[in-house]
Amino acid sequence: MTNMSNTNDQIIIVQESKKRRKGLIWAAAGATALLAGGSTFALWSANDTFTGGTVTAGDLNIEQLADTSFWDVSNDRVDATETVGATDGSQLGHKIDDVKTWRMAPGDKLAASFEATVTLDGDNLVGRVGIDGLDKLDSKITGMNYSYEVYYGDELLVKETALPTEADAPLMYLSAPVAGQASGADDAKNGVLGATAAVSGAEAQKAVFGMPATTADLNVVIYASFYEDKDGDFRYQATDATVADRTDVTLADTLADLTVSVSQVRDTGAQFK
Repeated sequence: MTNMSNTNDQIIIVQESKKRRKGLIWAAAGATALLAGGSTFALWSANDTFTGGTVTAGDLNIEQLADTSFWDVSNDRVDATETVGATDGSQLGHKIDDVKTWRMAPGDKLAASFEATVTLDGDNLVGRVGIDGLDKLDSKITGMNYSYEVYYGDELLVKETALPTEADAPLMYLSAPVAGQASGADDAKNGVLGATAAVSGAEAQKAVFGMPATTADLNVVIYASFYEDKDGDFRYQATDATVADRTDVTLADTLADLTVSVSQVRDTGAQFK
């Protein structure tokens, strides 16, 4: 009878119940830790392929079209009957075979013809046409005047104008053609070569001519006139010659390493600020 009143079995049952509760609490804490450590949700995403394209650089170039030729274009020379270079025929002259042995006298006028092919290919491309080396011109002859003209085929672009002497001074500008440019704008201010009015003086050094194609043949003519130009028309008159006695005999002006150049600019043209 005494054994039947023993309560040890009840105590064991209570202890087992507490163990189960502890296990439940631990499992809940573990689930919370998983949630706090990072999400396992899947997020939407999508993509598509777009057609690409090719970016291609344009071109700027100048190439000599013919050897430099020299001409005696003195107004009173009766055998000056040939067309100077690739010009419009308005300037006639007598071709000089060897300019090194030719000797100039007061009243004479010499022409040097530079023919070149210019290439401009680019949406926003404007080129300065100039003569490199003018800043090194060493002039010693009294009354010597230098001027220039520019021709496109038989079209006169720049009338005879005083030759600038600054190193980077322009003779004129050319802009690449609009044709073939998918969204290009016209940078020309003076119309397209082949349908333009000739310019001169300060206007010439600001003129921008549009090229009808990516290449164009130009003829730059440099003049040396042995007399003082008094009226700005660069044409010899009896009152223009001012030298006397033996003034300037045997002297020489040095025009060394003159080259026709084309250089890109981004401050000239209808579309540039």
